Amino acid sequence: MNLPNNNYRILVVDSSLIVADRLNALLKDLECVQLVSRAYSYKQALELLARETYEVVLLDSQLPDQSGFDLLAFIKKNYPEVKTIMLTNQSSVLYRNKGLQMGTDHFIDKSSEFESVAQIINNYAVGYQMN
Repeated sequence: MNLPNNNYRILVVDSSLIVADRLNALLKDLECVQLVSRAYSYKQALELLARETYEVVLLDSQLPDQSGFDLLAFIKKNYPEVKTIMLTNQSSVLYRNKGLQMGTDHFIDKSSEFESVAQIINNYAVGYQMN
């Protein structure tokens, strides 16, 4: 049985400083969050993943140097226990299905579901939706 985790280390990967800062502000005050790191590119995300253990990665589908879907594939292959939440403005059914087929745990439309990220993380902390 998995016990709830109250020390989440979260990596936010988004090329937008505004979005990354907003997510940081949204998450840092949650009791279950110990650390929020930010990367603004695929390459920066790989560097942080190599240095730190994360329980959750929030990632955009569009990154400046490589696709967020490429990063999702890398995470699922190399860190299968890490929960992934894709946040994107590219929220068409095609993108949503692609993300879910590749194994993302959640697919969030930035324009209409942004605030749900905090609830998803809280649900993880109390043991919901965790495998």
